[in-house]
Amino acid sequence: MKVVHIESGLGNQMLSYCEYLALKKIHPSEDIYIENVVYDIPECNEVISQWNGYELERIFGIKAPNIRQLFTAEQWQGIMEEIRASKFWEKNWNYPVYITQALCNAGLDIRNIRGDFESNTKSQNISLKQKGILFYKKHFNDTLLGEFIKRTYYSFRKDFMLSLRNHRKEIFYEGTDNIFTGQWGALKSVGNGMEQIEDEVRQVFKFPEFTDPGNIEMARLLDDCQSVAIHARRGDMLGCNGYCYKYGYFRRAVKHIKRKVENPVFVFFTNPGSVEWCKENGRIFGLNYAKDKVLFVDWNTGQESYRDMQLMGHCKHAIITISSFGWWGAFFITNPGKITITPKQEIGTNTTYHC
Repeated sequence: MKVVHIESGLGNQMLSYCEYLALKKIHPSEDIYIENVVYDIPECNEVISQWNGYELERIFGIKAPNIRQLFTAEQWQGIMEEIRASKFWEKNWNYPVYITQALCNAGLDIRNIRGDFESNTKSQNISLKQKGILFYKKHFNDTLLGEFIKRTYYSFRKDFMLSLRNHRKEIFYEGTDNIFTGQWGALKSVGNGMEQIEDEVRQVFKFPEFTDPGNIEMARLLDDCQSVAIHARRGDMLGCNGYCYKYGYFRRAVKHIKRKVENPVFVFFTNPGSVEWCKENGRIFGLNYAKDKVLFVDWNTGQESYRDMQLMGHCKHAIITISSFGWWGAFFITNPGKITITPKQEIGTNTTYHC
């Protein structure tokens, strides 16, 4: 038996379901279940946004076996009460320990291989390496010089940086024991084996046809030109992506596209609250809105937000940030000569250029 944890927004849900597919491929005759309890705990949404809830069934019609099916309603209520009592969301989001513990206490013999997220916060001994990281964060983090140092370091230590995101052994776990896993988020990174399940992934994630005139017309337009998706993810992801706006990532990316693509049409996809900001800050993106061809997609909201990902798949090229939603949009682009530009080398998309 294998149990795969699923949480967060659509992009992360899709990545975790890919981990489910990976385990099914390795263990075709074994019982593989998903677990998605965070969507039933409102407090979780206050720490990490769960956006529109669990969406895989509503959008793609996926009906994966859920671990709750093994328990009676009364037993599952007890499991949920124990998980909620743990308040794992206040303990460095340590869901693996407390969800596994609750399942074991309910009689399920299962081992957590996802880790203990509190263990890193409990250690009192700070290594020399950690001291170096703290020094960097104190003196250089969020500075132009710091960004230059980081990019230079990443370019020289590419293999090492990729190794930090390598969880192939866990994702394609070969052991026969009962395990709790999931939400590694690593299949979007180079070297984690997405190519092994890509056929299954593309077969499973098929969007419903567009029905509204706006998306139908936009999809046609994107199909007929050298469209370049710009996924300007801001909002809750500014903590991860803020440097992309401050230190020239988008300008470098757009410059590269203009060198390689004839008559590009840049198409912005962003969270609703950031559309006007993007319109007012063309220079940050290296764009002149009076001269460059630029479009904004701003009408897919709420439960229709996934349509942005679907539209990105109609583009010819993509400029993305650290966001699983944007990664999937680039993944679905079928243009054989596509250019996908990312800010980090470990973000794996075919034909990727790093700025």
